[in-house]
Amino acid sequence: MRYSIISKGLSLPQIEAEALKVGAKGITKTKLLSQIFCEMDEGQATQLSRIPGVVLKPIKDYKSDQMVAVAPAAETVETLWDVFFLLRSYFTPPLTGAGLTVAVLDSGIHKSHESLRDKVVYESNFTSSPTFDDIFGHGTQVAFVAAGGVHAPNQKAGVSPGAKVFNIKVIDDDGNGTDESIILGIDKVCELVETAQRNNLLPTDNMYPNVINFSLGGEDDGDSDNPLRSACRQASKDYGLDVVAAAGNSGPKMTTVMLPACEPEIIAVGAIETTGELTVWEKSSRGPTVQGDTKPDFVLWGTNMEMASHKADDEYLFKSGTSFAAPILSGLTGLIWESGRRAYGESWPFRWVSAREFAPYFCLKPQAAPLKKDNTYGFGLPAMGTMIGSLTGIGTSGTAEMTNGMLSIGMLGMVMNMFRGMI
Repeated sequence: MRYSIISKGLSLPQIEAEALKVGAKGITKTKLLSQIFCEMDEGQATQLSRIPGVVLKPIKDYKSDQMVAVAPAAETVETLWDVFFLLRSYFTPPLTGAGLTVAVLDSGIHKSHESLRDKVVYESNFTSSPTFDDIFGHGTQVAFVAAGGVHAPNQKAGVSPGAKVFNIKVIDDDGNGTDESIILGIDKVCELVETAQRNNLLPTDNMYPNVINFSLGGEDDGDSDNPLRSACRQASKDYGLDVVAAAGNSGPKMTTVMLPACEPEIIAVGAIETTGELTVWEKSSRGPTVQGDTKPDFVLWGTNMEMASHKADDEYLFKSGTSFAAPILSGLTGLIWESGRRAYGESWPFRWVSAREFAPYFCLKPQAAPLKKDNTYGFGLPAMGTMIGSLTGIGTSGTAEMTNGMLSIGMLGMVMNMFRGMI
């Protein structure tokens, strides 16, 4: 059996030496995250687990957490991206999310798609599949939602078309990944942060990753020492990365938020219906976590969404799932961060993990939902227009003007209240 070994006080060389003593084979090491992976039988594992400073866990499997495509009404899906277009265009010059780099840890990216050309600035493959391309068909859609760009008139775009993407392939061509492949991917992103800092790159540089997006999941085991949770915590706390994860598609039952979204340090995103009401999608996973933490953190649209297909460079498809709500939040990072930098200078930071402290003041919920964070909506839907408008100095009348223009679209009427009277 293959195991992950986490260091609790021992150095990585010390852990490796102890593993070799008991006869472990096929050892793979992380560079920064204090974990190794190896093959051992049950007796060897028992012997190693007795050593102080060693936490031993069997390797778990993870899957890209997606739902079967849905064929929605065309005006519904088109208007969602129109809302983001109008939101970006309201500002002069228009917001694009430039400066944001999202590390998409998924099944690869079909980077020759018309909406993803010149988007992928770095690639790494931690699976046994031979290419960086997206054969399974999930990472391409996630990358489009967060950072799909515009290269021709009438071409569709995602949330932050000026953002860049790292293609970190941790899910193989059959849609499967493991603790090992995913943690090695996280380790690489952390290494790239360290390299960027060593080279004195600004956080807005294309090669400086800002966000890790996980649209994948496994069952919550209630273990705070889970190797993937441990790696995500380190990526957030030690390397300043926002780690955004899909809550899962196992609702409406409670205690179904998946791993790694169940980790408190991670920003867990559930899905609401892409309609004019703040209705949680039936299959969006609910909290609490096995350990009793309230999750998700936020909700965003996740149903009947049109996005890039991996099958052809000019093809699009429709899907639903929290897999696609998560990259909306990841992409929204770029618009909020860009607007803040315009107002306060290039050194102005933005992280969702910090913004959670003030989330009740900038999130929307239905009137019947609890005011505080709950296990269905989390804090609620981030009021994007209000957040960005307050940073750029648009007053209440300005946000109302922006609202009135968008209401003519004829969709997301309730959601458009985010642009009114909340600054």
